[in-house]
Amino acid sequence: MSLLAPHFKLEPASCYVDARCPRYKVVVPAEVDLAPLLPYLNAVAKVIYYDPGEPALVFKFEGLKVAVRRDNVQIGPVPDAEVGRRAKERVEEFLERVWARKENISPRYEPRSLPPPLEIYRRLPGTNCGRCGELTCMAFAVKLASLEAELSDCVPLYETPEFEEKRRELEALLA
Repeated sequence: MSLLAPHFKLEPASCYVDARCPRYKVVVPAEVDLAPLLPYLNAVAKVIYYDPGEPALVFKFEGLKVAVRRDNVQIGPVPDAEVGRRAKERVEEFLERVWARKENISPRYEPRSLPPPLEIYRRLPGTNCGRCGELTCMAFAVKLASLEAELSDCVPLYETPEFEEKRRELEALLA
């Protein structure tokens, strides 16, 4: 039995008016109630947000954000239907693998969310060196808060001894 419907639709993403941004998200109806899957995803995926009361879980998967709710899965951003179709297939395979392995996974029921960018920014070196690929440490903090960057991209945190304590704090905060 499949977790997701074979069909999907493309909907405009929130950045639809920005020509530099992919414009769509894939919305796939669920064939079954996906709520029982969420604690297992919370245990194995790169989770950005999990609220068991809603229930909703958002995680990063192959550079995409995936939101799983009781009755649908949303994947984005994607530039067109063909990329959306391939993303849907990969996400569906991942979800079905997790569900098939649930007996071997310790479910994680507690809510999760990443710290806000400002909390991350306060612990960054503040050098605005750009070695992470962003113009400012605040821009890098925003990327970290949405799992669009890795802490190891901040070179001063790992090369400069005076930032070692900040690095340890950030590693604990983002764990």
